[in-house]
Amino acid sequence: MKCFETELKGAITGSSADSSELLDMLRNVKVLYTDIDGTVLGKRGCLLVDGNNKPSINTATAIVEANLRASELSIVPCTGRSVTQLIEISRLFGWNDFIGEAGAVRSYWHADQGTRENAYDTPGWDVATRKLIANDNTPLDMINTSGAMDILFDAFPGQIEFHWPWNVNRQATNVLRGRVCPSEANALLTDISLPITLIENGVIAPSAHSLIDSDEPIRAYHLTPTGVTKGHAIRADLARRGITKKQAIMIGDGMADLECGPEVAAIVMVQNALRSPTMEASLTATPNAYVTRGAQGDGWAELTRAILAAKQ
Repeated sequence: MKCFETELKGAITGSSADSSELLDMLRNVKVLYTDIDGTVLGKRGCLLVDGNNKPSINTATAIVEANLRASELSIVPCTGRSVTQLIEISRLFGWNDFIGEAGAVRSYWHADQGTRENAYDTPGWDVATRKLIANDNTPLDMINTSGAMDILFDAFPGQIEFHWPWNVNRQATNVLRGRVCPSEANALLTDISLPITLIENGVIAPSAHSLIDSDEPIRAYHLTPTGVTKGHAIRADLARRGITKKQAIMIGDGMADLECGPEVAAIVMVQNALRSPTMEASLTATPNAYVTRGAQGDGWAELTRAILAAKQ
């Protein structure tokens, strides 16, 4: 497992041959794809806290520093949040485009027209199924009528539920929370004619829930059209921008973020990602993965400032 701070110091001082390419990579980055919850934001979706959820302006200041150099670095949220939520986050944070609902929706702001363009990505659905998607028949409408939720609630009573209030106003995926094994859940979903997959999106700490008591941490999940991943959406977004994966970095805190590694120059995980019992081994097995010293927004600021400094 590679510590981002240690590798960066080695690159700056020239003391580590293995780190020598890190500075060049940071200089060449044009797009920073970023998870939101547990990465930019702390507990209860708060921006103005540090990695320990204590009041802090560190992350907000780093956002301003990056926005002042927006011509050099575009920041694109890549998260499980809905389009409605991300429109507000992007507006408040001074950003434009985003990838929402775990990679199921890409959204582009056209400033010259004052309009927003949304594109659904459902790569695991055949052409005939994709043609059924419409404003009044979204991918989520199709998931909700498939019977998938009944299967999950019946199979895992008290172990999975809607992740309220994040589950409202969605277009392509259901967001859930609980303690279930995705592989077990997905084995049950194979009986549905519509290809649907449950994916994990990191450890969370909801202020309230109705799950069965357990020492095991609660995780967020997305019930998505099969084939939807953040990585697939990043690949499509890079193609639209006309740049290569060598010019992109992803930062996050969950397995869905780490799995973006093949689509970017580097995948950086904030320190709190290590709360997941499988994360350390997965980081070690991902050659272009790093972990920050700071947790949550402190880790995000650590990476963002390193990119900006490398470009000077």
